[in-house]
Amino acid sequence: MQKKFVQSSLALTAAAALGLGGAFVAGPAAADKPDLNVKTDTALQTAVHKNLADKNGELASEVGRFGVEGDTLVLGVSEKTDKVKELASKYDNVEVIVDPKFAEAQPQDAKDLVGGAGYLLSVPSDERLISACSTGFAGWDSSGNQVVLTAGHCAVDATTGAEDKILELEKPSDAEAAGGEGFQPAGTGAPGTWGFHQYGSDMVDGQVVDEDKAIDFAVIKVAAGFTSKAEVTDWTTATSDDLSQSTTEMAQVGTETPGATIHKSGRTTGVTEGTVLDDPEALEYANIGGRAVHGFEVTDGAKRFSDHGDSGGAVYQGDTAVGVISGGPEAGGWSWVADLDNSIEKSGESFTFEDPNETPEAPAAPAVVDQTIEPKGNVTGKTVANAEVKVSWTGAADGKATVKADADGKFSVEGPSAEGSYDAKAVATVDGQSSEAAAFKLTVKAADVPEVPEAPVVEDQKVDEGGQITGKTVANAKVELNWKPATDNQSAVKTQAAANGSVTVTADAEGNFTAEAPAEAGTYDYTATATTEAGTSKATSFTVVVEEADDAADAADGDEAEADDDSAANGEDANAKADADGNDSNAGADADAKDAESNADSDGSKDGEAPAERAISISPKEVAASDFVKKDKGVAITVKGFDEGENVSLEVVAGPENVEGITLDETANEDGVAAFSIYGTNASDPSAYLGKYDVQVTGDNDTDDEKALAGSFSVVADEDGNGGGSDDGDGGDGGSDLPRTGAELTGLAAGAGLLVVGGAAVVLTMRRNKKN
Repeated sequence: MQKKFVQSSLALTAAAALGLGGAFVAGPAAADKPDLNVKTDTALQTAVHKNLADKNGELASEVGRFGVEGDTLVLGVSEKTDKVKELASKYDNVEVIVDPKFAEAQPQDAKDLVGGAGYLLSVPSDERLISACSTGFAGWDSSGNQVVLTAGHCAVDATTGAEDKILELEKPSDAEAAGGEGFQPAGTGAPGTWGFHQYGSDMVDGQVVDEDKAIDFAVIKVAAGFTSKAEVTDWTTATSDDLSQSTTEMAQVGTETPGATIHKSGRTTGVTEGTVLDDPEALEYANIGGRAVHGFEVTDGAKRFSDHGDSGGAVYQGDTAVGVISGGPEAGGWSWVADLDNSIEKSGESFTFEDPNETPEAPAAPAVVDQTIEPKGNVTGKTVANAEVKVSWTGAADGKATVKADADGKFSVEGPSAEGSYDAKAVATVDGQSSEAAAFKLTVKAADVPEVPEAPVVEDQKVDEGGQITGKTVANAKVELNWKPATDNQSAVKTQAAANGSVTVTADAEGNFTAEAPAEAGTYDYTATATTEAGTSKATSFTVVVEEADDAADAADGDEAEADDDSAANGEDANAKADADGNDSNAGADADAKDAESNADSDGSKDGEAPAERAISISPKEVAASDFVKKDKGVAITVKGFDEGENVSLEVVAGPENVEGITLDETANEDGVAAFSIYGTNASDPSAYLGKYDVQVTGDNDTDDEKALAGSFSVVADEDGNGGGSDDGDGGDGGSDLPRTGAELTGLAAGAGLLVVGGAAVVLTMRRNKKN
């Protein structure tokens, strides 16, 4: 047990000498009346208690103050009681001052009951002694009565087994937890009387006789005038004699968590911290003063967890009450805690931290903003969790709806169906208490019906085999393109166009869209429609000419260059263009046949003639992987139709996911021609480049009407490739009709691009570079 005892003469120290103003009321003079001994503080308090206290040890409420003037006891009373009159007439040195202001006073909130506070008890076996224990937890039973839980042994005289009597709350500022000597009454009177109490079970040969009685648990029935607070004091406000000012709120009774930190609040050591013993084989009963008590062990923390007088004190983890102090060894080191959940169960008592008599507070008004909804749309807002919310409105049509908010307080109700403006309000109700109304404006308006998109804008266009068809429509529309071979293929087309086809693509955020052209050269009749949620547009019709690749390698072999569609339409050929400048086909070359072909392919014009139409040549269209990683056997791309000196940009816009694309810039020569060379860098793993690559070429002088030149090439496995040659049908002997390097491009400055494999291969390449 950890009750603490002290001589009652010390325990009854209740007040210091107080200044008393006003006239003295003297008692009748008598030469033979003795003097009352008030020479010391102890003698003063003994005299007052012996002569003025009732059988419960309490002073009458009419006695407000007392003190000593010289050798005279001075009493300040609101009116003379019989005991006051008797005392004044019995002793010669007693003076009485009567004034209404001397009525009994109470410390502010001194009667708020919290866990961890001290209370004083009588000791039936020795009237000279009083003992002190600590409150555990204040709350309510199932009938709504206020109760305080504490230790059962606090209710029992250890000597006789008689029931101790609860005398007073202890004055916090004088308690040992606050640095005082303790045992000073707070002047509030007894906080209550005993209800149920049980102090452990008998033991026979080390065995528990009755497990239902093996609890150290008691219930104090709270007296009138006191208020239970479901809180535990932290003792930081003890000097104000109001322990309820700073507390930890309790929410529930629960089971202790082994190995976790735990706290205790009591009148001797205040708030302390320890650790719940975490041992699966730990015994669940302890011998506390010769009685078996069920519970658990707590080891001390930085300071002793509990000491004498902490008995019954609150033991808790967070906001969960788990037990009351039962006892511990004299030397400390550990404390035994009577587990609260087991004690409540075995005692048959009820306990809660929720005041069943308390009228719940009304919730705050819901948070609702002005809002615009469609007919029968959702009206939304937020309030306290699980509240019932009523939303009502007046306007084009009156109405209301009620809904329960979710666990986060969010709510949504169906609004009016008629369009118009409404005055609306929302009210939240919890436990029968309703909030103030939150007013807001509600506008009901039907959603705008989206318009069907206009037909896509697509012009007639010419592309290489595998090139890109471009157009424009509304943002993010689905564009369906359908095609079929034209009935009047132009004579320049050598290969019969492919069969009918269809593809659907999605326009970007600006409405631009691209689609891959048919793989076979020919002329095609196209239609394009755009579809959004609003519907499908009318169709746009246009023509696409897919040209055979204008392979610059043909010129290197001395073959006669094929005229493009526009050249054929104008009746021109390469020699005719050269003759127009007064030169023959050989004279048209600056240095050799390669340059002659470049000049002929670029625009064929001199001295102010109209520039040639743009074109792109890719060689080879298909290259073996082992050749692609050789600098002199990559892919050569030549473009024509640009202005002299114009910056020309080539971009690899699509390719295998593991390959990083490139952008190259070149300057068009005097004939409007620019050339590029692309090859792979990862020679150790050529297969990394397998796949198809799409390229686009643009010039800085491009107008809004000019489309990017588009084309593609493929890197294939060695057994499928042409060995690095061009697509001129030379059998893939590894030769190159169109040179691969800038130095070999017959005077053209070639931009060389490196396709770098992403991921680990990049790291490997870097390491190799460092070694080199």
